[in-house]
Amino acid sequence: MKIVSIKFAFFAFLFFCCLQHVVAQEEHGQSNTSEAHGMKGTHRIGFGLGHTQISEGKFEGRTQWVPLASWSLNYDYWISDHWAVGLQNDWILETFVIEDQHGTEIERKNPIAVIPVALYKFAPRWTALAGVGAEFSKSHNFTTTRLGIEYGAHLPKNWEFGVALVWDNKWNYYNSWGIAFVMSKLVKKKSH
Repeated sequence: MKIVSIKFAFFAFLFFCCLQHVVAQEEHGQSNTSEAHGMKGTHRIGFGLGHTQISEGKFEGRTQWVPLASWSLNYDYWISDHWAVGLQNDWILETFVIEDQHGTEIERKNPIAVIPVALYKFAPRWTALAGVGAEFSKSHNFTTTRLGIEYGAHLPKNWEFGVALVWDNKWNYYNSWGIAFVMSKLVKKKSH
């Protein structure tokens, strides 16, 4: 688990260094982004590397927070400059065990979450999101509520680099927190 923390710290440092460079470019007017032209009609496809913390994980017979590696693949369509609908898909790369409210242990083998979301851009780089979907695994499927916030910095040639922080509630089972570093491609509808 110590290696995971070191990798996470390295990626966090790398993210903030890149973000600082992008912000400096924007302040000097060198940015060539779709942010200045609005988001309406934009498709956003993102791929993320994440770190998920399971609150009710069982490790060596004890219930505790368990850190797990994860990937994400997201799609959003911006119906206005402030609102979007999307589909967030996360895949936890490890197997873990949780305990339900009756004390029964349930193995979660590489669960995949599929969550339709609504997104609201409340500031130039900040977006809030909420949705309800499901987490799928061989043993059980759980209904899932997601709340989150994203910070994105636009890059040249319609790319975006960001970080997302999400909270998931698997109804009547467990909660998790996730952080992901996401690289997204923005595809704008061509104007005539």
